[in-house]
Amino acid sequence: MTTTRIQKEILDKAISLHGHLGPFLVLGLRMGLRAVNTIGRPSSCEVFTLMRKPYVCAVDGLRAIIGNNIILREGEGLSARFSNGKDRIIISVKRSIVEKYAKTPWEKCEENALLIMESRDEDLFES
Repeated sequence: MTTTRIQKEILDKAISLHGHLGPFLVLGLRMGLRAVNTIGRPSSCEVFTLMRKPYVCAVDGLRAIIGNNIILREGEGLSARFSNGKDRIIISVKRSIVEKYAKTPWEKCEENALLIMESRDEDLFES
């Protein structure tokens, strides 16, 4: 996935919502984009993750794609259940990705976020 004009606009919106560019923000963006590409625009989303930074930063990425209809629940790793009223999909970030980027030092946030933006879905998400 490359950063096209539309993706740049979405990324800018997410950064504006969140305040800075970071890896979990982009993981949320990528989860939302995958949901939209799979089932269309979701009407609801439940996010399951640890209730602390940087994990909850993914919510702002999701908000940039699907809006504010997001419920945050305590969980492990990072996953989300999307529904459009007819179809549902669960998208889970690979545990190795979550663990790797949870340890990102502040000075590497933007660099790692861009790496995630350019990664293939197969490298980020469980099948």
